[in-house]
Amino acid sequence: MRTLILGLGNPILSDDAAGLQAARQLYELIDGEDIDLVEAAVAGMQTVQLLSGYDRAVIIDVVQDEARVGEVWRLDARELESGSATSSHGIGVGQAMRLARLVGLPLPEEILIYAIAAADTSTFGESLTPQLGQAMPSIVRRIAADLARP
Repeated sequence: MRTLILGLGNPILSDDAAGLQAARQLYELIDGEDIDLVEAAVAGMQTVQLLSGYDRAVIIDVVQDEARVGEVWRLDARELESGSATSSHGIGVGQAMRLARLVGLPLPEEILIYAIAAADTSTFGESLTPQLGQAMPSIVRRIAADLARP
């Protein structure tokens, strides 16, 4: 099964880089012949285009939530497709997946989306906030364990 691990975020906006870092660490942890790592700072249709040609995709991004920093949630891609939420970058990933399916763009059968709660996604800086940095190993282990389940 050809798998894409896609980390989303901006490497110079503090906690916004957590999706990139988690994807990189996950890739190193479960490195395999049919696993690719892509790091991107894109949204919407650009994100969906990166998924084409894979059987499974794992998307990791952050959400601003200072009350729950370090928590991670698995989101259902099909539920996102039926919603109307937009991202701060324009069209949301759910809307983009729905549009991609309508125009016949081949998407993976299995799309797993993980959202990491972050404290600060707008301050310029190349390191995570201490609280999120400390939580990163458990976040990566949790996602890896989830992927290992049949």
